[in-house]
Amino acid sequence: MGEQEEPEIINIEDIMQEIRQQILAKQTTLAKQGGQFPVSGERFSPEFYEHLFQAALAYDQTQVKIHVTPHKTPIIGPIIQWVRYKLHELVLFYVNKSAVQQMLVNEHLLQAISIMSQELERETRKNE
Repeated sequence: MGEQEEPEIINIEDIMQEIRQQILAKQTTLAKQGGQFPVSGERFSPEFYEHLFQAALAYDQTQVKIHVTPHKTPIIGPIIQWVRYKLHELVLFYVNKSAVQQMLVNEHLLQAISIMSQELERETRKNE
């Protein structure tokens, strides 16, 4: 009879790493600014890289939008609605200023963790 071919072994983690890298390249502003994040490695567990990936996707999702519910009081309802809207605008102005600062901190921390993991991977390869 004929020789049976063994099925090709597919590494799912390699496929997931490639998908994560493509998603990061398309969705993050850091990728547009030249930031690169490792999505795979041998020194750390896959969970580490998954968390790094999720952080890269979410680091700039801190903006808050105005949401004021309608006020149904007759006659003065529109005035109350307008005052509430203006107060929300004022609060969100300061909240969003704070959020921008937090995004910068998040970006720097993410970059630092990324660089550290890449350096540790290089050291691991040198020692082998």
